[in-house]
Amino acid sequence: MSRVHGVDLLPGENVELTSKPHPLSFVRYHLVAVYLMSVSVFLGWLYYYLQAHRSLLSVLDLVFGVIPGVRTEEVVVLVLFWALLLLGGYVVGILWVTKMPLLYMVTVAAVGTFSEFYFSTPVFIPRVMVKLILMGAAALLGVVMTEAYRRGHIYILTDYRIIMKKKFISREEREITYDKITDIHVRQGILGRIFNYGTIVPISASGFGMGEDLALASTFAAANVKKATVGFGVGGGKSVQRPRAATYFSLYGIANLRKARTIISRRRLESQEAPILMRIENLLKEARDNS
Repeated sequence: MSRVHGVDLLPGENVELTSKPHPLSFVRYHLVAVYLMSVSVFLGWLYYYLQAHRSLLSVLDLVFGVIPGVRTEEVVVLVLFWALLLLGGYVVGILWVTKMPLLYMVTVAAVGTFSEFYFSTPVFIPRVMVKLILMGAAALLGVVMTEAYRRGHIYILTDYRIIMKKKFISREEREITYDKITDIHVRQGILGRIFNYGTIVPISASGFGMGEDLALASTFAAANVKKATVGFGVGGGKSVQRPRAATYFSLYGIANLRKARTIISRRRLESQEAPILMRIENLLKEARDNS
């Protein structure tokens, strides 16, 4: 029995394509790292800019000079530090339909703020720079971890099944035979169309490969009646099924998208024709035996 990338092949099974996610398929995660680095550089520049412009700093003292023992420029940078991270996490979370970016940003902000106020720094490094250095380090670590995560994926298309495997900290694996695929969803962005990569989500009869988007709307009205508040509300929601699966449960950002799609479509057609051909063969055999 032969093995391909740690997967045991069945007797007579042949590999038609082995691929990984394209390097650009995780570009959105790298853009988050670029955002963090940009915020770090901007806030570092702002800190030194405020120190060099005392007239502007005197105006800001009226609003931000309220914390004893903390200079105004440090307060300004701290406020913008939290505001930019929370705003970035919120926007990215909405675009990605997940809360993880916001949680990541809050963690970076909390660790940076704690480190700034509770750890001593060398004399030549201003205290305010601690959190900015940590944020830059978190961005670089994110780039490295994202690339390691991408490289941990492997997609194997054989003449019998599709195998999707991820090995990164934990191990996840999914396989599906072509006769169990009821539909395929192909998603390809602008960069994918240029560099020939995209995502293929194989959908099974059980609904595996489908996700759900939920939209909610509500209204509420209230009025004061005899020193009490009386109100009522009306709400509703609607859910929509959409093809969606984890990167290791789909062919996420697979390189050679057109070749992979052709293989899947051809094998699906063959798997659908096989029972019909087998039935015809049996009928011909019965007719030959009876003659």
